[in-house]
Amino acid sequence: MACAALATTAEGSTEAPTRREYVAQLEEICKPRVEATQKAMKGVRDDIRAERNGVAAAKFKRGAHLFDGTIRSIVKVPRPTGDEARLKKWFAYLGAQKRYLEVITLDLRKGRSIQAQRATARFIHNGNLANNVVLAFGFNYCSFRFSRFG
Repeated sequence: MACAALATTAEGSTEAPTRREYVAQLEEICKPRVEATQKAMKGVRDDIRAERNGVAAAKFKRGAHLFDGTIRSIVKVPRPTGDEARLKKWFAYLGAQKRYLEVITLDLRKGRSIQAQRATARFIHNGNLANNVVLAFGFNYCSFRFSRFG
């Protein structure tokens, strides 16, 4: 039974964290990045309404960069035993989220507001699907909230 509690990481063998420990580790990583994202994305909706697509694109680019950094950081954290499949699915949704942010950025940069709105709708929907996968974890900062993006 003790062997089942072990997980292999890039650094070597360590005991797998409990779900509670895992959430605490991820929340510690996500919190400052969420705050940075909120700061970077501040006023983006007003920029879009005022048709300042270049300014909005720059904000979305910064948001995508921060989001990507968050994913790269949290994917390295050892996962609780028994939650690997669920977390793999969550990380797949997070990867799609990153791609949607990139698409929104590109569409805004090219002045394609309608396409950016469609990508935003997909971004929101996909974020909600990601939240549903890890609902039992009780994430706060690591859960998707569109309000954090402007």
